Amino acid sequence: MKKLLVVCLVILALSTAAFGAETFALADRVGEPGERSFFLFSTSVGNYIVRQDGMGEFSSPKGMRRVFSLRVKGRIERIYFLEHEGDVFICYEMNDAAFIVRMEQTKRKLRWSASIEKIGVPRIDGNSVVIGDTVISKVTGQL
Repeated sequence: MKKLLVVCLVILALSTAAFGAETFALADRVGEPGERSFFLFSTSVGNYIVRQDGMGEFSSPKGMRRVFSLRVKGRIERIYFLEHEGDVFICYEMNDAAFIVRMEQTKRKLRWSASIEKIGVPRIDGNSVVIGDTVISKVTGQL
């Protein structure tokens, strides 16, 4: 009986993890607020560095570097990221605005970008990106 209970608990835990929401991670910040700062994060494809003004650089394990740019109105205060379905979702907050983008990682091409209200910790739940009360389609970026 105890073995059956343990098996049932393991199956329940695995199914919850498999079908649960994926939560974004907070990027590491180097530098002080109000001064030059950089946000660092990594995915399975490579490493990202984003400056407070939205200029970013991607470095692959092979040593190849490519630049990209995020739309910024002011200075980035916080970045959340999540690698999902081969793309990277980047959610960034400034003093008076916030955006979320879905970027294809190998070419660093933006699939979509959406302006949002101030953010909490974003998560992907099914076919949607959920940020507080805001629900965005992860495929099209439509609210």
